[in-house]
Amino acid sequence: MRKIILHFAVTLDGMVSNVEQWVALPDEALIDSNAVQERTGAIIFGKNSYLPLVGYWQNAETSSNSAAERAFAKSLNEIHKYVLSHGEVELSWNNSELLRVKDAEELKQAVGRLKNTPGMDIWVDAGEGALRSFLENDLWDGIDMLVHPLFKGSGKPLFASIPAKTPLKLVHSKTYANGLMNVRYEKA
Repeated sequence: MRKIILHFAVTLDGMVSNVEQWVALPDEALIDSNAVQERTGAIIFGKNSYLPLVGYWQNAETSSNSAAERAFAKSLNEIHKYVLSHGEVELSWNNSELLRVKDAEELKQAVGRLKNTPGMDIWVDAGEGALRSFLENDLWDGIDMLVHPLFKGSGKPLFASIPAKTPLKLVHSKTYANGLMNVRYEKA
């Protein structure tokens, strides 16, 4: 059975909103993320995350000045992408498929079907709304967080709505020169 791994950037005070304003990924973090992504069978994006990423990453494979970013873009452009949405979405990114769900019950059914298909694990790289739905409905097996060394002070905290105490097991941690931490947990 495939695992569902939530992948996201977060501040030290637990904020996950407006990431374009504060995310800073050094090449080393992109190289590490690319290595994980190459062992991943698919990515689930929320519609609001998918749309702004399409143009940038489709072009970054050839236009970026960073070799690490070009390699990450190549892998991202090749991987199968599911786009979680209540309605229609223009799917212009290679290997994209709409995963239409209207409510929590349909989300549970869709994720259950994906978990039971053959293949490697599935990353969920989405905004706080979709991530919160996965957390609230216990539709995850692991968490891969890029913890940024800052307090945002305002925004949308991700972990405020976790329904129950959930023990975790640390499976990986790495700190980069800029203070960014990559930590991976699985349910204990």
